[in-house]
Amino acid sequence: MITHIKNARLLCPANGWDETGSLLIEDGQIAAIGKVSGTADETIDAGGLCLAPGLIDLRVKTGEPGAEQKETLATASRAAVAGGVTSMVVMPDTNPVIDDVALVQFITNRGKETSQVRIYPAGALTKGLNGEAMAEIGLMADSGAVLFTNGDRPIADTSVLRRTMAYAASCGALVSSRADDHALAKGGVMNSGALAARMGLSGLPREAEWLGLSRDLLLAEATKCALLIDQVSTARSIDIVKEARARGLKAWVSVAAHHLFFNDLDVGDYLTYCKVNPPFRSEDDRQALIEALAAGEIDAVVSAHDPQPPEEKRLPFAEASFGAAGLETVLSALLALVQDERLSMLDALMPVTASPASIIGLPQGQLAEGAPADLVLFDPEKPWLCVREQLRSRSLNSPFDGRRMVGRVMRTIIAGETVFERKD
Repeated sequence: MITHIKNARLLCPANGWDETGSLLIEDGQIAAIGKVSGTADETIDAGGLCLAPGLIDLRVKTGEPGAEQKETLATASRAAVAGGVTSMVVMPDTNPVIDDVALVQFITNRGKETSQVRIYPAGALTKGLNGEAMAEIGLMADSGAVLFTNGDRPIADTSVLRRTMAYAASCGALVSSRADDHALAKGGVMNSGALAARMGLSGLPREAEWLGLSRDLLLAEATKCALLIDQVSTARSIDIVKEARARGLKAWVSVAAHHLFFNDLDVGDYLTYCKVNPPFRSEDDRQALIEALAAGEIDAVVSAHDPQPPEEKRLPFAEASFGAAGLETVLSALLALVQDERLSMLDALMPVTASPASIIGLPQGQLAEGAPADLVLFDPEKPWLCVREQLRSRSLNSPFDGRRMVGRVMRTIIAGETVFERKD
């Protein structure tokens, strides 16, 4: 099967391309770029729309196995392709926890059987995510786990984390760590500050992120462990990472797309769809994250997709579950910053294509001959209204509900096959 995509604005952050041209797909790979000639089985006229590598999402939670009422790999992939995501790393916070070889293989096989997108399992750092005993990191890495994390539960015992990082370093495994101090953040439900006090809600202090981040970076430096900092949310966190990098530490930083779009005022009248962890911070912090992204100091933008059923969100704010659906809104959140002239188009795409591919060692994320033909065709200026009932995730807990968005995915291609095409 040979497919010719013509009249496209070709965008490739890995190569610095932003030019009009064509692309040829053969046997699931990119065969030619630029001036394409010859016959094809299928011709797609892009009509001047943007053609970029498919998005790579380093942080997606589903309920499979154990809580399929929240989300399955199949329903998550349905939402992913509508958002232009072609590869996603699924977190180990399931029931049972993905903490051994059998479960890593289950996720891999289940993804191939039911998912439209490429599924990459993340393994648990500790057994059962309980922060006490190290999981089978080496064996899980050999079975296909691309990174190791304790998910939303930072390891409180520093000696356990140090041993875990040292072992991961010996295996060449990547550790992803949530920067948090559990004791300081315990019981908090939104950003600590005057607004939380007025609303009568317990705060999640920024200091908890700074303390956890400083500890994790020091341990990574001591153990020579490759570290991905999961979802920074404050300006000072960026400064702390910059200082560590200046000392030669190998560390990457991710930020959730919703932290680039919302601040703590968006919690408004106790809107539980805006209850996430880390929480939405101050407007100053949001602006600092955008500036850091533009400066290349943030390596990956993630959806932080964390679906929750309505019965766990339609509760008083303090009792509602943390989490937001995000697979369908990552690209639009970034394109809003392009519209506002805060980012160039290539800078917006880099942290969801080439950079995450480099972090976990994938061949995707670029427009290059021989690379997998995982592509997204999108209209960068098409407006749309985010209506939660129209999202494709099984759980519809989106903080973007009711927001006017810009930029719409029109077609998603994986391994040369169209897996999503928007008809409207």
